[in-house]
This record gives sequence, structure tokens and C-alpha cells, in this order.
Amino acid sequence: MASSRPIKLMSLPSPLLLILALMLISLAMAQRPTETITEFYLQDLASGSNATVQPITGIRNRPLSFTSFGTIFAIDDPITVTPDQRSTEIGRAQGIMVASSLSGSNVHVSLSFAFGNGSSLEVQGTSRQFERYKELAVVSGTGTFRYARGYATLESIYYDNRTSYSIIHCTTRIILS
Repeated sequence: MASSRPIKLMSLPSPLLLILALMLISLAMAQRPTETITEFYLQDLASGSNATVQPITGIRNRPLSFTSFGTIFAIDDPITVTPDQRSTEIGRAQGIMVASSLSGSNVHVSLSFAFGNGSSLEVQGTSRQFERYKELAVVSGTGTFRYARGYATLESIYYDNRTSYSIIHCTTRIILS
């Protein structure tokens, strides 16, 4: 029967020990996650016949609005490369938003950034809608972004009160496992 005694590292020849150490360092470096940063723009229109944000339902006898607790919205915003509305569309931001605070200051967001190449990023969290900068969690992804985790910052860079049109600059910082 063969002996199952552990090998003492100090009993290995020096070159073999050096090779083993280099292999372990190399393996550790290869498994270090890297951060991927993406930037794009959401073209958000909340009124008119081509609205990309629509109220679906809410609490009876209350207005359907972004500040009315319980109102649920469907979202299908174009994702573009630049802030220009005519910029190349690279995907859609699709999902739901719920006015989730009694004060009307917050909405809960659950979005898929569905890109034209078949990949997506899944984003969710509380959006403090009256703040210029918002931060949401990136909880997963598909395709190129499979197993993504990180966060997305959304900055309202333009808003037209008359048409309810806004441009939202989105930056994601993700780690791919």
C-alpha cells in the first residue's frame, strides 16, 4: 500500500519550488476580477403617442403619476451611444418602475439593459427621482455580461418639462466573474 504522507515543501528541490510558487502566483493573478466600464444614454419620453414610459396601474382614486404611491410604469427606452436622440441605438432599457415611497420621492426600478448583440445587464434598486445622480445595483447579466455584478449611475443631463422628455447618462461599473 502506498504511503499518503504529505510532501514537505522544504524537501523539494529549489527550482521545483520556484516553479510551483510562480504557478500559484500566476493562477492568483489570472483569477483577479477586472472592472468593465460602459457608458450610454437613455432616451426617456413620458408623454405623447410615442411615450417610452407608460403608467400601467395604481391605487384606485389616485392619479397615475411618478409621485403617486403605488403607481406602476412600464419602460422601453432606447439606449443610444451619445446624448443625441438621433444617435445610433444599441439596445433598449426595458422593465418596470413602481412609485414605492409614500412621499413620492423614490421609485423602485427593475430594468434590463437589452443590447442589440443579445447581451443584457439586469439593474434594480431604489431610484431617488429628485436627485440628479442615482445609483442602482447591477445584479446579473447575460451573454457578454454573464454573471456581472456592480453598479450603475444614472444622471439626468436634460429634461424638457413641456414634453416630459429626458436624457439620462448611464455609466455601469461591473465585475465579470
